[in-house]
Amino acid sequence: MKTIICAALAVCSLTSAMAQENENRDDNNKIVKGPYETNRFIDNWFIGFAGGVNLYEGNNDAYGSFGKRLAPAIDVNLGKWITPSIGFRLGYNGLEAKGWGVGQTPYSKDHYENGIYNEKFGIANFHGDFMWNLSNAIGGYKETRIWNFIPYAGAGVTRTYGNDDKIHEISYTVGLYNTFRLSNRVDLSFELRQVFANGRLDKMPQNKVGIEGMSSATLGLVFKLGKTNFKRVKPVVEVTDCSQYINQVRELEAQKKDLEVNNSALQAENTELKNRKPETVTVVEGGSVKATPVALFFALGKTTFDKKEKANLEFYVENAVKLDKNKKFTIIGCADSATGSKEVNQRISEQRMQFVYDLLVNKYNISKDRLEKRVDGDSNNRFEDPELNRCVILE
Repeated sequence: MKTIICAALAVCSLTSAMAQENENRDDNNKIVKGPYETNRFIDNWFIGFAGGVNLYEGNNDAYGSFGKRLAPAIDVNLGKWITPSIGFRLGYNGLEAKGWGVGQTPYSKDHYENGIYNEKFGIANFHGDFMWNLSNAIGGYKETRIWNFIPYAGAGVTRTYGNDDKIHEISYTVGLYNTFRLSNRVDLSFELRQVFANGRLDKMPQNKVGIEGMSSATLGLVFKLGKTNFKRVKPVVEVTDCSQYINQVRELEAQKKDLEVNNSALQAENTELKNRKPETVTVVEGGSVKATPVALFFALGKTTFDKKEKANLEFYVENAVKLDKNKKFTIIGCADSATGSKEVNQRISEQRMQFVYDLLVNKYNISKDRLEKRVDGDSNNRFEDPELNRCVILE
């Protein structure tokens, strides 16, 4: 019987490895590996009930036929799956055992021949098993898999009893637990088990030293309790701390708003300056005319001015320069110090001054003897607003 069970283990292992179902595959049809979330204590429990046959294995089995050693068996198990591949269970299996022995013992029933007696006794194996779901371990977890192939190993206590006699021995268990899916909550189970214990179990005096055992094959139902599936652990996504950049963006947005407000104010001021009347004032004292200074404004980087400033210059020439005939005028070229380098501002100032000088001489026929040139560059800004210092002053 032991040889048969070992052969069955080998065949089932090979068949299971070849028959795994695909599960958890990605877009490239590769199995996704990784840990699963730890389930709650109340999840993934199962309880099983099964019936079948026991075959007791003693030192005197050769005396009787195989069929007469078969006895009824009952299994009751309660277990839990901790992960899709690893679980444990506590259980009872046994009921009755039959065998052959030399000499009469408390478990002997009928005399067979030549001092050989039939044995019949009750047997109960209380065991705890460590279970390994090889189907999930190799093929990936799949809740709807039809067949799960589950080897296990465990230990416990085996008790035999009969005719007011009983004995307890520590025992060890190995086996194969196969489940076949019937529904989400119910599986069909088929189990092969081998129990090993001290030879004292059957009360035969000559078996006090050595190992005896019992093979079992049972068929039953397994009922799943609580939550019945597992979920993979979600990958941890590292979140970059963007608060620094968010604060910088907010500061830049605030600066942008301030600049927009300042720009609107400057545009309004620029429009007001362009539209204002010439600042020329003539003073008549005792029949003579005294010309006051005047400023002519240029745009940023420009060395010529628009028609409004030309109108201002023409008005100044007609109402001041030509009337105050004895006055000599100084033409001062200026640039603002807020923009450009000193060299550039010096050159622009000179070009602005020359532009006004040429207009006075060539267009308005003002004598060169009445005109003096001076270039201040950006060193003599007279106004607080940089825009107003882009000018030529006649004084």
